[in-house]
Amino acid sequence: MGVASFNLATAVNLIVAQRLARRLCDCKVLLEIPKNALIESGFTEEDVDTGLEIFGPGACEKCGNGYKGRVGIYEVVKITPEISKMIMEDGNSIQIAEVCQRVGFNDIFQSGLIKVKNGFTSLEEVGRVTSGH
Repeated sequence: MGVASFNLATAVNLIVAQRLARRLCDCKVLLEIPKNALIESGFTEEDVDTGLEIFGPGACEKCGNGYKGRVGIYEVVKITPEISKMIMEDGNSIQIAEVCQRVGFNDIFQSGLIKVKNGFTSLEEVGRVTSGH
């Protein structure tokens, strides 16, 4: 963007990305998805083994297509000293993303999977709004 790395690293405290996904209506239906497909989608074995329930859209007179309203999916990155140093050393986005994962920040797709685990939206909708990861 033409901003010096030093200025960016010292001026930015937090970075937030957001997507709006369609929220499942109350008529949502429980899906039966094979364990290996869930793991390939990004869930952990622990998620699947602890009774993960995945819902998809139903259809009722309130919604018509199984969705009603929106839910926010967020990626939030606090600029830690390690990330700040990487920015000042002109680290690229891949390197910064690796540090974020290592220190425990969820990327936007992982945050979407949390919304799926909690029954707010569907796996397909997360894939659609996050470009499939």
